Amino acid sequence: MLAMISFYQLGDYVSGPMRNPFYHDLGLSKDVVGSRTRVGWHDRHDRRHRRRRVRAVRFGYLWTLIAGVHPQESRHRELRHARMVQPRIVRWFGAVMFVDNFGIGFAGVALVTYMSTLTSVGYTATQYALLSSTYTYVGKFTKGFSGVMVEHFAAGRTLLDGYALFFITCGVAGVPALVLCLVLARATHRARAVQPFSV
Repeated sequence: MLAMISFYQLGDYVSGPMRNPFYHDLGLSKDVVGSRTRVGWHDRHDRRHRRRRVRAVRFGYLWTLIAGVHPQESRHRELRHARMVQPRIVRWFGAVMFVDNFGIGFAGVALVTYMSTLTSVGYTATQYALLSSTYTYVGKFTKGFSGVMVEHFAAGRTLLDGYALFFITCGVAGVPALVLCLVLARATHRARAVQPFSV
């Protein structure tokens, strides 16, 4: 469980520090980046948050976590395709930011909701703080190597090819979390199956 929480948003943590340098190297201005990443998001954030939490309860927390892995991988897949769409870069960037916002919101709400279910009533604050520290510490430590990774991947290639390989790696980082989610879902199903029937 702790390993799954640690890996769940690892790709986002690692890719985060390199996003703005990547946008700059693509030739996008700060005005374009700002207009595509912020407009309309905060106005609808609370309503989307509530809808995603309802879905998590309806479909089950672990299955919502499993569904949340795919948008994260999709975001990194779109980013690595950047070098192939430079003639349509502004239009492409707006589409990627839409997927990015959706992925961050869906995966984030799924993980927070799941961690909340693991806490007991008497110790909610302490237990949740420990759980959230589990995934933030691993992610924050790993993201310190993001720039080194891009430089390594770009050696002998173009810089944009280096970025593409970097974002592929960030997408692959979600695979362990997906596997662990499936293991947890199966274990939870078995545990419920062996519980004695109560009237």
